[in-house]
Amino acid sequence: MIFLMSLLSYLIGSIPSGYLLTKHYKGIDIRKHGSGNIGATNVTRVSGSKLGNITKVCDISKGLIPILIGDILIRTNAITYNRDILLSTLCICVILGHNYTIFLGFKGGKGVATTIASFAYVLPLETLIALGFFFGLKVVTKIVSVRSMVFGFILFISTVILKGNSIYSYVTFIAFILILIRHKANIIRLLNGEEK
Repeated sequence: MIFLMSLLSYLIGSIPSGYLLTKHYKGIDIRKHGSGNIGATNVTRVSGSKLGNITKVCDISKGLIPILIGDILIRTNAITYNRDILLSTLCICVILGHNYTIFLGFKGGKGVATTIASFAYVLPLETLIALGFFFGLKVVTKIVSVRSMVFGFILFISTVILKGNSIYSYVTFIAFILILIRHKANIIRLLNGEEK
């Protein structure tokens, strides 16, 4: 059951929302436009705010659904397992699915919206704090990649402060590293002063 839930989380996370939406409504391959990313930010740039917002809702939903299913199975004793370990595992699996979708040759999005959704359920206060920084930084910079990486870092730090030496501290660190990895090209452009 744990393996099946982890696999299900990965597969749900792998649904390439941005790619499917732009392909269906605009007849384009989003990977060949803008930054080449299938996430909501690039969909908005290429196809407009309407499709971008729908993509964002889809990415948030697929980040939340597996965690909800896992928690229901735990609470109804359909799975007898440590809740924190199971939900943490599912969070990482769904993020990996979005970042490295099996349906697009293991090339996906950057996982920010999916990370927000999955951790908002298990770490609501920590996620809210990180989101505060994400939106607050908009006053200083409109560069989404910078704010996204700051979000990942603050999520990790706030979890360490509020949860201490728990499984969630380790898992949010992994999530932060995944955000950095997926923003590698952005980091290079930032260092070269070329990030839009």
